[in-house]
This record gives sequence, C-alpha cells and structure tokens, in this order.
Amino acid sequence: MTDRPVAVTLSGVRNRTHLVHVASYVRHLLATRAGEVVVRSLGTGGFLGRTTVTAEDVVDFLPDDPGLTVVTGPDPAALAPGDGVEWVYLAVGAPGIKPWARMVAHQPLHRPHVVVVDEGLGTYGTWRTRRDAWVRQGGGRVWPTVRALAVSTAVARLTDERWALYVREDHRPGRRPDGAGPAAAHPARWRVNPAVADEFRRRLPSPARRTDRAVYLAQPWVALGLLTADDYLAHLAEIGTAAAAAGLDFVVRPHPADPDDLYRGLPVAVGHGPAEMDPDVVAARVALGSTSTALLNLAALYGTTAVRVRHPRLDHLDLGLGPDQRSLLDQFVPASAEPAGLAPLLR
Repeated sequence: MTDRPVAVTLSGVRNRTHLVHVASYVRHLLATRAGEVVVRSLGTGGFLGRTTVTAEDVVDFLPDDPGLTVVTGPDPAALAPGDGVEWVYLAVGAPGIKPWARMVAHQPLHRPHVVVVDEGLGTYGTWRTRRDAWVRQGGGRVWPTVRALAVSTAVARLTDERWALYVREDHRPGRRPDGAGPAAAHPARWRVNPAVADEFRRRLPSPARRTDRAVYLAQPWVALGLLTADDYLAHLAEIGTAAAAAGLDFVVRPHPADPDDLYRGLPVAVGHGPAEMDPDVVAARVALGSTSTALLNLAALYGTTAVRVRHPRLDHLDLGLGPDQRSLLDQFVPASAEPAGLAPLLR
C-alpha cells in the first residue's frame, strides 16, 4: 500500500448513476492507498437539455471519508497536479479526448493513469451503437459517425484500466463432435463486479419485502422524437391494464429527461436518485421497461424479475444492439413481451 497522495481528475458525469460507478472506484482507492485522495471534477452535464446532476451531487455521492477531498470548482491542479502524486484520470464511458490532450499539454512527462467506468448499457456497445445513439439525439449522421469513431479510438488507445460493473467471462470455441473443425463459440457470460454492485446497495436500507407493484422504468422516447406523447401514453396504459389483470399495482417511474407533465392520467412514482437505489423500485414485484440500463441493473444486482416490453416502433433499437449488449440482456433480462401478451407472463 503506497502512501503517495492520489490526484483524481474526473470527467464525463451526466447523471447520478454515473456517480455511483465513480464512487465505487474512489472507495477502492481509499481502501488500497494510505495517502490522501483528492478528486477534482471538470464539471457535470445533463441530457437532452435538462440538468440531471449537479456539483452538489458529486460531493454527496462520493464516499464520506476523512482521507478524501472533493473539489468541484475551477482548479488548475485538475490538469496538472504536480510531482510526487499518483495521477488518475477517471472518465465516464470513454476518456475525453480534449481533457486528455489538455492534461498531456500541461504535464507531458507525467501522464495520468486512465480509468474508465460505465456510462450505462451504451458502454458495452460498438462504435456503431454509439453513433446510432447520437443520431437519435439529433445532429445528422456525419458528425455522430466521426464522433463515435473518435471515441472508440480513444477507448482502445488511451484506457489503462476498465472499472466495470459487468465483467465478461469469455468462452473459447471447442471442437465439433465430428472433429472436423472448431465449434461455434458459446454466448458470452457475465459476472457482476461486487465492488461496483456494493456501491449501489450501500444506500439502500435493509432489504424490504416485495410489494405487489409493477414499476415501469420510462425512457425519453418522446423527447427523442421516437414516439408521440399520445402513442407512448397509450402504450403505457395498455401495459397498466395487463399489470392490473395480473393482480399488480402499476406505476410509472419517469426518466430524468422527461417533461414534468408527460404522464398525465397515469400513476407516477417520483424518485430523485437512480432507480437501482430507490427502495420502492427495488422492492417491486416486477420491473418493466425497454432496453434500459436500470432494468438490466435491477435484475443483475437484486434478482428483481424484469421484463422488456416491446413496442413495434422501437423494434429497431433491439435490432441495433451490439453483441455484448444483447448477451447482457439475454442473460439477465431474458423475458420480453408485447403488451397484449404481458398479463399471462406476469401471472
């Protein structure tokens, strides 16, 4: 265990769930280093024009430890911490090319150790899935393509360490029974990294009894222009009818980027933090949604029964998943149905 101080430069935080992943790595540093740990944030962002995380959230979500100092304002030391310290660049999803270039310009002989934590399910995609996600957020196709290729290159060339929630356990192809050649590789299997999983569980009270509730984890399909508000509300109403037919209380948990008045006429569960850390969500009998990170995490972290509910206008999203994204969902959230066939499955 080294007693050198650790300077952490943090970038890429866009929501509170990102901070859970960041906190798990910072806690790891505190447990494995004797020196002081200083985290300097380069700032936070939002999603679809809405502020979903603040500087105060950074302080609140990181460990409360006497050996940790958190700096959220402008600080030149974030790009040049000086000699005699262990320097870590902690990035969400992918190393930021501009921040990394500025760090190297300030300290050409003292480059940081680059650690990448999960952004969400998108982290397990390909450059094409990144591009498609940015296309959905606007900006044509040319710039998202250039950006996706640049980010994928940065991930491949700049990352020194991946601090992931899901760790792939590869299966090598064997031999075909007739000995004529290699057999097809088995689908990838995944295990949950306990250090990251424990960070999600840390803020939950003691395990609550399961409730007869079906929680739908909303996605910002209306804000992205993939569904009209009326179409989305009709889809959710049909899901609610199926849940009621199965004897469950249906409730919608809005996405942080959703307009405040979108779910008019539907029961809404208001939460201010990640769904994976909300006791009411974790205790639900079943979690419903589409290809969302929260749905995957609830199933993997707590064994919550999770079901992907399909919509015909969103089928292209499933078809566009990368191999790792698909195998993660197939392992932890294998059940799926259209609203018309949901009630028998829920029973």
